[in-house]
Order: sequence, then C-alpha cells, then structure tokens
Amino acid sequence: MIASVLLLAVLILSTDHASYAQAPEKARVAQELVARLDQALLRVDGLVKANLILIKRSGDSWNWEVSVFRKGEDSLSLFESKGRGLEYKLLFKEDGELIYAFNALSRKIFRKTDEEKYESHLNTGFSYVDIANSSYQANYNPIVQSDLEISGKKMKRVAMRPIVPYFYSKLILLLDAESLKPIRLDFHDKDGVLYKTLNIKYGPVKVKSKHKSVQEEMANRLEMLDLQTGSISVLEYTEVDKDVKPDPSLFELDNLNRL
Repeated sequence: MIASVLLLAVLILSTDHASYAQAPEKARVAQELVARLDQALLRVDGLVKANLILIKRSGDSWNWEVSVFRKGEDSLSLFESKGRGLEYKLLFKEDGELIYAFNALSRKIFRKTDEEKYESHLNTGFSYVDIANSSYQANYNPIVQSDLEISGKKMKRVAMRPIVPYFYSKLILLLDAESLKPIRLDFHDKDGVLYKTLNIKYGPVKVKSKHKSVQEEMANRLEMLDLQTGSISVLEYTEVDKDVKPDPSLFELDNLNRL
C-alpha cells in the first residue's frame, strides 16, 4: 500500500515537472516567432523609398510617395502626392514611443499620445503606430503558440497581447511552418473584434550599400485590409539606400515644420 502511494506521488511530481518544463519552452518558442516578425519588417538605418496606395471599396485610389530616414531609434517619414506635393511628415522618437505628425497643408504639428497613436493615417488602414515600425517583441506578450493548417498549408499561430493596452486588444500572427516567414497579422480592437488584417508579401528590393546595388529578397509589400471600410492599403518598398547618413537635425522636433 505504502509502495503504491509512493509510486503515485513520484508519477505526479514527474508530470508536474514535465508540464513546468514545457511551459517555458513554449513561451521561448513563441517569443522567437514574434522576433521573426520584427526581423522581417524593414528597420534599417539610411533612406527607404516606398509607395503608399489606398484603394477604397468604390474603386477610387490615392497614391503617396514615401521617404523614410532612419537613424537608431529615430525616424522621419515624408508623404508626398503628385497633386499636392508634401502632405505629411511623421517623426518617430524612441522607437515609436513618441509620435509627432506635421500636416504640411495646415502647417500644424500634432503629438499623438495613447489612443491617438492608433488613429488612421491619411485615411488608410495603417495607424500611426503601425507606420512607426515599433518592435512587436518589446510591446506585446505572446500568450498562445500552436500549429494549424489553412487550405492544406501548415502554419504556426501566435496570439499576442499588448503590454500596455490602448486600442489593440489582441494580435494574431501567422507564420509559414517551414520557412517561419511571417505572412499575416490580424488586429483585434479593444472589444476583441477582428477589424483589419495585414498580409505580408516577399519579393526583391534594390538595396544600395557601400556604393554597390543588389537585389535582396525581403518583406517588400504590406497589404492592410480594413474590414470596417472595405478599403485596401498597400505599403510597397522599392529601394533601400544604406549609404545615406541622415543628419541628426532631421529628427529634431523644432525642424519638423520646415518645408
């Protein structure tokens, strides 16, 4: 009888120890998968050229040429259209912790705080915090990592919750099970309702470094589907110039309203 009780105790302790060991392992794997999302998104020092396209449900479309200057934790994004020229400047400090928007048409500067960071920029599906390209690993905690199959394709799924919740209540990241490339990110609002989806596409981008140009495969096309408006917003990267060394004055708030 005593031997049976001892055996049962050993089995319980072994099971508990195995569960305890598996939990940190799953958390570590989930963290690594979220880190791959940060690695996939373009965050390099220098100058990045891109196009931002908004396609409304009606079929009407708008296009902006985007120039992103980045140095360390600071970046400055310029949005220009053929009809109006420079429309907006977005200044991101401390990896997106501080966000300032300069409306070139009204010549006014706005600081975006708390929920204002999640407002739509230029009526697209991208919020200010989305364009800030802040680290997901630093701002979200992975809570569930699992495997699933969609249309016969194996995926890895990671659910993430914001460390400091303002508007996004949960994000769902999907990665290709073989390559571990992030391919989709679902955004849920503060009520837990899915309201937009980001599809991540990969392709060649011209990269200039040390005065040489090559084509590199990277996440070059971000397609945001806004489920509330039915619009599609596309941010497509066309060129990266690592040889550009932005002057520190570019990232000074006092210079943001200079045209």
